[in-house]
Amino acid sequence: MEELELARFKKWLLKEKDRLVDEIAYVESTMGQTQSDWSGENDFESHMADLATSTFARESDLSLSINSRDMLSRVEGALSRIEDGSFGICSVCGRPIERERLEALPYADLCMEDKIKEEKS
Repeated sequence: MEELELARFKKWLLKEKDRLVDEIAYVESTMGQTQSDWSGENDFESHMADLATSTFARESDLSLSINSRDMLSRVEGALSRIEDGSFGICSVCGRPIERERLEALPYADLCMEDKIKEEKS
């Protein structure tokens, strides 16, 4: 892979890493708060449906945080592969990962063939 192209992927991955770290930090900063603090509602004045909506939103944020942590791990893995020279190489078969796949998912570590095999198993 050409140095210019590799630098472009690295720049995108670093930007994505920063975004994910900020996103995770925000969600975690709200985890120490009580439900009333987080939602801005008073437990005694709120309707049960309002509290349920607030609880659902909080659980959704927690799920997003878990997904963000997984994505951060993938992005950091891709950055490590750039540093060790294995970026763009399938970790299973050792062939180059398709350019279209890397454009869509710069953190991909499997070629399409091996990804399909992984999903089938």
